[in-house]
Amino acid sequence: LTLSTNSLTGTLPTELGNLASLTWLDLSDNSLTGALPTELGNLASVESLFLYDTSLTGTLPTELGKLAALYFLQLDGNSLTGTLPTELGNLAALYYLQLDGNSLTGTLPTELGKLAALYYLGLIDNSLTGTLPTELGKLAALNGLVLIDNSLTGTLPTELGKLAALESLTLNGNSLTGTLPTELGLMTAMYFCILGNNKFNGTVPTELGNLTNLGYLYLEENSLTGTLPTELGNLV
Repeated sequence: LTLSTNSLTGTLPTELGNLASLTWLDLSDNSLTGALPTELGNLASVESLFLYDTSLTGTLPTELGKLAALYFLQLDGNSLTGTLPTELGNLAALYYLQLDGNSLTGTLPTELGKLAALYYLGLIDNSLTGTLPTELGKLAALNGLVLIDNSLTGTLPTELGKLAALESLTLNGNSLTGTLPTELGLMTAMYFCILGNNKFNGTVPTELGNLTNLGYLYLEENSLTGTLPTELGNLV
C-alpha cells in the first residue's frame, strides 16, 4: 500500500491494523496528524513502514515491538514525543531505523543492542539525553550510527571499537565528555568520524592513524589538547 505524496490529511485509521497480510505501508510526505495507532502492532507481516515527513504526534507505541518481520522503520520528520520504547529491541529483523527530526526524549534503551541485523540507526535532531549504551557495541552489522544534535552526555564507550563494519560515526552537536578512546582505531571500515561540537578533552589518539579508509575527520569545537599525531599522515 503506497500513498505517499498525495496531500492526505486526517488521522491514521485504527482499521489499518486489520490488514494482516500487508507487507509494505508507505504514507510518507502527507499531512497526516494524530498519533500512531497501537493497532499497527497487529501487522504481523509488515516489512516496511514508511511514515516520514508527515505531522504525526504522540509517542511511539510499545506495540511496534511485535512487528517481528519489520525491516525498514522510517518515522523521521514528524513531531513524535516521549521516549524510545524498550520494545524496539524485539525487532529482530530490523535493518534500518530512522527517527530524525522529532521531539523524542529520554535515554537510548540498552535493548537496542539486541538488533543484530541493524545496518543504520539515525536519531538526528531530537532531545535525547543520557549516555551511549555500551550495548551498542554488539551491533556487528551496523554501518551508520548518526545521533547529531541531541543532548547526549558521558563518554564514548570503548565497546564501539567492536563495530568493525561501521563506516559513519556521527555524533556532533551533543555534550559528550572524556577522552577519545584508543579503540576508535579498531574501526577500520570507518569513513566518516564526526565528533565535533562536544566536550571531549585530552589528546587525539595516535590509533586514529590506523583508519586507512577514513575520508572525513571532524573534531572541532571540543577541548582537545596536545599536538596532532604524526600517524594521521597515514590517512592518504
